[in-house]
Amino acid sequence: MMVSEIAGTTIDAVETPFYANNKRYMLIDTAGLRRSSRREDDVEIISAFKSQEAIRKADLVLLIVDGTVGPTEQDSKIMQAILDDHRGVILVANKSDLGAEEVPEYKKTFRDQVEKNFHFFSDVPVVFTSAKTGQGLNDLYDMVQDISEKLVMRIPTSELNDFFFETIRKAPAPVYATTNVKFYYLTQTRQKPPAFIAFANNPDGVTPAYRRFLVKHIKDRWGLAGIPIRIFCMRSRKSSQ
Repeated sequence: MMVSEIAGTTIDAVETPFYANNKRYMLIDTAGLRRSSRREDDVEIISAFKSQEAIRKADLVLLIVDGTVGPTEQDSKIMQAILDDHRGVILVANKSDLGAEEVPEYKKTFRDQVEKNFHFFSDVPVVFTSAKTGQGLNDLYDMVQDISEKLVMRIPTSELNDFFFETIRKAPAPVYATTNVKFYYLTQTRQKPPAFIAFANNPDGVTPAYRRFLVKHIKDRWGLAGIPIRIFCMRSRKSSQ
C-alpha cells in the first residue's frame, strides 16, 4: 500500500471501518482525481484508476469539493462518472467555515453553482462541512444514513403501478411516429439505487425528456430526492399479440 501526505503520491485506497448512529460503515479513502491532461506521471495514472475502481466498489460516494471555490468542471466529470456507475452520491462542501465568512448567503450561492455545473443531477444532496473545525460532521452522518436507506427502498408493485398509470393518464407520452406509446406496467429491479423497467409497445418512443418526467414524479412521490434512480424501457410481449 502506498499513501502519503505529499500531493500526487498516494496510490492505494485506504479502507477504514467506523460506526455512526449505531451502524457500521466502511470508508474507502481515495486519492483525488485530476484532469487526465494534468496527470504528470505513472503514480497519478495508477491512483486515478484505483479511485475509479473504488467508486465501482462503493454503495455511496462522498464527492468532496472545495467549498470556497464551488464545483468545478472536473468535479462535474467525476459526478457524471459516479452516476454512470449508478452509485449513490453526497456532495460534501469542505472548508465551509471559510466560505461562510467570505460570501453572504454562502449556501445559496453554492447551491446555485451546483445546479449550474451538475444540471444533469441538480438535486444531489449537499452537506456543508469543515475538516478543520468538525462543523457539519453530524449532518453528514445523518445524511449518509438517510441516503443509504433510500438506496435500498423497495416499492410494492401494486402501489407503484397505481401511481404510474395515474401519472401517465394525466400526461401521456408523446406520439411516436404515428403510433401512441402504450405502457403495460412498471416494475422495480433488484438494483441499488432503485431502478425501474417500463414495458411498452414502442420503447423507442419513450423520449429522454419523458423518462426524466417520470423519474421526477417517482422521486416526489416517494421522497427520493437526491437518489440517482433510472427508468429503462422494454418492449412488452403483449404489444406483438
